Amino acid sequence: MGDKGEVLISILDELIGEELKRFKFSLESIEKKYLCQHIPRGKLEHAQVTDIVSLLIDHYSDHTINMVKDALIHIKKRDLADQLLEKAETVLEELHPKNRTTVCQESYKKEVKKKYGKTKDYNSLPGEWVDFDKRFTKLLILKRHPNLQEREYELQSRGHLELRETYKNDEDICLQVEDVFASDENGEIPSTIALQGPAGIGKTFTVNKIMFDWASNNIFQGKFDYVFHFNFRELNTISCNVSLIELISDRHSNLNLDEILARPEKLLFLMDGFDEWKFPLDQDDSGLGKGECSKQPVAITVSRLLKRKIFSESTLLITTRPASLGTLEESVTLQRCAEILGFSADEIQEYVFNYFPDKEQAAQALNYIKENESVLTLCFVPVVCWIVCEVIKDSIERGEEITRNLKTITQVFVQFVRILLKYHGNKCPSDTIHKLGSLALAGVRKHQFLFQEEELEKLFSNHIQDASAFLDKILFKQNLICRSAYHFLHLSIQELLAAMFCVSGMSDEERNKLLCEALDNSCFFNVVYFMFGLANKNTQALIPDSIVLPISVLRTQLENWMNKAMTSSSIDSYVLELLHCLFEIQDEEFVRKVMEYRYTDHLALIAGYLNKHDCTVIKYCIEQCGEVRSLDLLLCILGEEEVKVLVEVLQKCRCFSMEASNLTNTTVQNFCQMLSTHPDKKCLYLDIALKKKQLNLYCKRYWHRDLIADVSVTESFSINGDLPEDFILNICALIIPKYNFEKISLQNSQLSNNFLKGLCGVLETSTIDLQSLELNDSHLTDSCVDSLSSGLDEFSSSLVRLDLSNNFFTDSSVASFIQIMLKYTSLEIFKLEGNQFSLEGKRNLDVKEEMRRCGCRLSVVDDGPVVSVRSSNEEEHQECKRYLSLYI
Repeated sequence: MGDKGEVLISILDELIGEELKRFKFSLESIEKKYLCQHIPRGKLEHAQVTDIVSLLIDHYSDHTINMVKDALIHIKKRDLADQLLEKAETVLEELHPKNRTTVCQESYKKEVKKKYGKTKDYNSLPGEWVDFDKRFTKLLILKRHPNLQEREYELQSRGHLELRETYKNDEDICLQVEDVFASDENGEIPSTIALQGPAGIGKTFTVNKIMFDWASNNIFQGKFDYVFHFNFRELNTISCNVSLIELISDRHSNLNLDEILARPEKLLFLMDGFDEWKFPLDQDDSGLGKGECSKQPVAITVSRLLKRKIFSESTLLITTRPASLGTLEESVTLQRCAEILGFSADEIQEYVFNYFPDKEQAAQALNYIKENESVLTLCFVPVVCWIVCEVIKDSIERGEEITRNLKTITQVFVQFVRILLKYHGNKCPSDTIHKLGSLALAGVRKHQFLFQEEELEKLFSNHIQDASAFLDKILFKQNLICRSAYHFLHLSIQELLAAMFCVSGMSDEERNKLLCEALDNSCFFNVVYFMFGLANKNTQALIPDSIVLPISVLRTQLENWMNKAMTSSSIDSYVLELLHCLFEIQDEEFVRKVMEYRYTDHLALIAGYLNKHDCTVIKYCIEQCGEVRSLDLLLCILGEEEVKVLVEVLQKCRCFSMEASNLTNTTVQNFCQMLSTHPDKKCLYLDIALKKKQLNLYCKRYWHRDLIADVSVTESFSINGDLPEDFILNICALIIPKYNFEKISLQNSQLSNNFLKGLCGVLETSTIDLQSLELNDSHLTDSCVDSLSSGLDEFSSSLVRLDLSNNFFTDSSVASFIQIMLKYTSLEIFKLEGNQFSLEGKRNLDVKEEMRRCGCRLSVVDDGPVVSVRSSNEEEHQECKRYLSLYI
């Protein structure tokens, strides 16, 4: 065990009884900090000090002393922690990082910290930098395995703020940046991790944060000796053969390559932007040199690294957009896939206050964002949050009222373009936007994000600076020559400029041709989306006078395109996207005509999660057409804020189907209030359930019984779960009198006699033809029987099933239950099992003879299934008018 073990034993021997137990328990949380192999609790639970030390050294290796120190501090034994440091100082190398950290490593860290400690905004002037911490706000990272067949949502990620609040404090769902590399539940540490998220969500910022924090000795100390950041966009530009060692050495001129090669397990590679990688990963490298020093085309070198053919013991973090994740997984084995969700509501607030040095301005900006739900639900995407802050800042600095022209996504980005032209494009020739739009559209068509300098020099006649406000420049080496390439500040900016070109730079015939092409080529959809936004009258007012957008023909073309799109065979997969296009144009007459053409009969969405903005769009479109006969949202996932939006428009839907989760009692009550006042109170299936502390709702509403496709579905109403009885009664009072329910189920609650009196009062005011009533598992007692039996008298000829199982009825209620069996002539199933009857009470309930005299054959089931209810005796069959199964 050596000196290290002896030092540890001498310290841990000082812990007695409960202290040693707390020490063992604290190790699990310390493991996450140091990313060490997990020691199973079973091994630690009964281990003595010597065995504990052996386990610590075996699992924690070089981190053992520091982890024990942290654990001692955690259990408030700082005196022992100090003793540990003192004893270990002379014998443990791990407490002297400078002794083993090479000079070049410190130099590299210093350079990384300097490089990543500052950042530029998209529209920064030359030499204009911002402290990284002023722009970085913690992002939510979701630990999950996404469905790779989910529809592409790259560029227009909106909403989910409430969902993010749910995830935020759940360590089993959300990760901190440093936890991305932590061991899983089996103690395995992943070596290849994918970090996915749509454009502008913060993937690159997260990578930069890792670089900065590592260089600042805040994370991964002892875990990674070196961290290297590669951008796929820059790697695309390398045309000469290159080895991985050459790529690494290019990060810093004085790196100790021998040290790097000797400990590959101490290397972390951050590979940023796989979605922009233009080469396939299935490169044929047979017959080529295999080592990390072998010079090959960059496509092969990078492919080998990703597929772990070189530096296989290192750790890889690869960022990508969701649409490219499937391509990545086809060739690369991923041990973990995490997703960046963007900002929660708190992080939006933090970002705004970090952005505005003046706190009054920050409060003014935040109030505007919160009051405009369309803007708020966009701001979970960091780049959109930045754009909104830029626009608001511009309005404040000009002394103008914060503009209301941020209602649509197009308006957000048009405002941004306007700011770029005003502050960075004063000398732009009038045709700059036209030329950029042409370039942008060509790039969209070819799925091209990076443009060679030669392309722009040709386009702008060697005056690339004319377009510099909209383009970013990167430098790279090619054949020992320093070269440069350009890309648009953001993909959405590229698509907006492409749309502006389509509107102003194309003939009607060319535009029609592109619109037809967009029906079959999804890469153009976001361009068409922005074309709808540009046809919005308020958006047009934001566009600088130098950009002429003739729209007289455009609106007719867009209407024709929409009509074709809505009759497309693949319409079901992108209905929501079409509705978003209608929302962007914000023209009531236009939207009404389109909706009436296709969606007034049936509107069905297949969209997975719907966020608040999505629901705002759906609400807007339905409002314009006056009424929708059927709205189907059953394949969508809705939450609290989404239901709040939709409940305002469901009155205009004669039929609707939906499911929602994690609701508040108030929202459910408001939803039921809407149902009670709906103009068409016909057929309803409503299920309200409390599951795992989440209140969920499932609703199908039809205007005619014949429209229920599943004939087995009855008109029913159920509330399941331990909910307050006044809440349950309020819902019953709203719903039961308005609908003709065949089945009512109130289960797993704690209901009193007063509740039953209230329920019976509600039933008396209704006109329902009740056939089934379930009150099982509801803590009912003998005091409830009189209220129950009297309240149900009016259903004595319709009630077929009565379930009072698993309550607290005793022999005192037996007489009343016998009267129910005799009096309720339609009753076929009466469930009383799981109550507190004595054997005598059960015998008394077996009133076969009395029932036979009433023309009913009673079958009593005690702790077993009914074998046969009907007699095989034909005469007895003829005598019996009904058959009743009693479960006791």
